[in-house]
Amino acid sequence: MLSKDVLRDVKILYKSEQYHDFINIEYLTENTNDIKMNSCFICIKGNKFDGHDLVQDLSIKPSLIVASKQIETDIPYVIVSNTLTSLPLISGNFFRHPSKSLNLIGITGTDGKTTTALVIKQLIDHFKSCAYIGTNGFLLNQYHQNNPLTTPKPIMLNKYLTQIVGEGIPYATLEVSSQGLDLHRVDHIKFKVAIFTNLTHEHLDYHKTIENYFLSKLRLFQMLDKDSTAIINLDSPYAKRIIKETKAKVITYGKSVDCDFQIGNINTSFRDTTFDLLTKDQNYQNIHLNLFGDYNVYNSVAALISLHVLGYDINEIIPKLHFLHEIDGRMHSVVAGQPYTVIVDFAHTPNALNSLLTNIDYVKRKNLILVFGCAGERDKSKRPLMGEVANQHASIIILTSEDPKSEDTLDIIHDIYKGINDVFKVSIIPNRKKAIQKALEIANPDDIVVITGKGNENYEIFNGYIVEHNDIKIVENYLNRQYQQPFTYSIANM
Repeated sequence: MLSKDVLRDVKILYKSEQYHDFINIEYLTENTNDIKMNSCFICIKGNKFDGHDLVQDLSIKPSLIVASKQIETDIPYVIVSNTLTSLPLISGNFFRHPSKSLNLIGITGTDGKTTTALVIKQLIDHFKSCAYIGTNGFLLNQYHQNNPLTTPKPIMLNKYLTQIVGEGIPYATLEVSSQGLDLHRVDHIKFKVAIFTNLTHEHLDYHKTIENYFLSKLRLFQMLDKDSTAIINLDSPYAKRIIKETKAKVITYGKSVDCDFQIGNINTSFRDTTFDLLTKDQNYQNIHLNLFGDYNVYNSVAALISLHVLGYDINEIIPKLHFLHEIDGRMHSVVAGQPYTVIVDFAHTPNALNSLLTNIDYVKRKNLILVFGCAGERDKSKRPLMGEVANQHASIIILTSEDPKSEDTLDIIHDIYKGINDVFKVSIIPNRKKAIQKALEIANPDDIVVITGKGNENYEIFNGYIVEHNDIKIVENYLNRQYQQPFTYSIANM
């Protein structure tokens, strides 16, 4: 591709003497360690390094540099006002705007993004094919690649979307994080549908205030045009502000009588969940959902509506809800003949933890033993809130590590501890593996052991190093020693 096409519609403030419109560009990168022949290198100022300062030390010289200030080089370069905001357009140009050739469904919200996105994928896969990009990686047919970020940066995102188009797949779901929106990763991406699940306490280490956090989420709906559809959880106090700000067609869901899709009569058990759904056209009763909890009713209804928007018949979609597969790392049960229940879940926000434990309250028979921590270098203000939730629901609380990074695990635990009134419930075991094993050792018949925060992740991050760790495998190994031949499966199949 020629440089003039890569830079189409980009506002250029300055062109170096060496620049011309016919430079051959075959690769796009913002990473100094990923420059190839005939590359266009975009200088981005990050938290630790500024690409502008590294130009002189590049081992492979790019064919073109995009910068936001003067640089000393004989390589052709242009200056734009902000490389971070220009990168999405440059990426779109280079990959020929693949999102315009897709039915792309974006999901944003504090909780429920992963589940909603993957439920949509499962439902669409019954009829055609759907790809997925988000926390659980990049899923394309049988191909799976892990993502370091929930919402990939613009170059990688457009590369993924190009692969999807190239495979002839017409649908894709994309988890859209608040930081991804704030850092312009999805600028110039065309969304057919956008879903707002909820907004609760999270990421205030980055956004500082809940209002800033909301405004980042709002950007997705401000991006939509009149040909797109916004699916909004009307039970959220932020719903009406989103509806007011978007140009898209709006469809609402929730328990409110004002919803276009009104949820009612939710009954949940470890076996399945049933609910009613009232639309303007019909009343669907006793819908069977193969996922646990009222929060998954919300996620699944949002998914159902998205398929309805894309032209699928609701009457054909609803029966498929009873045959959903487990969402990796969400409400995962390990069974090996033990007389108690063990659940591993990703819940790591106050709202997610409260929703999970509230639903478990309806079905538990005896004690709830909870193992959890909070991540380091993240929103510290949520830690005592997590403690309050644990105090409200759990009979026994074991506080432990959860990716402490550069922080001291005991300092994080102390912050959580501030929210717990009944200190006699609490044990502190900083080693996460030992904490999980202790919970399993003390569990009595009919107790429920709940381990939250990591889900299906395969590592734990400490200061400068990563340790192999998987909550599910630790549980399996323990139960295998105690009860022989563990069998792991979805809680919905119990």
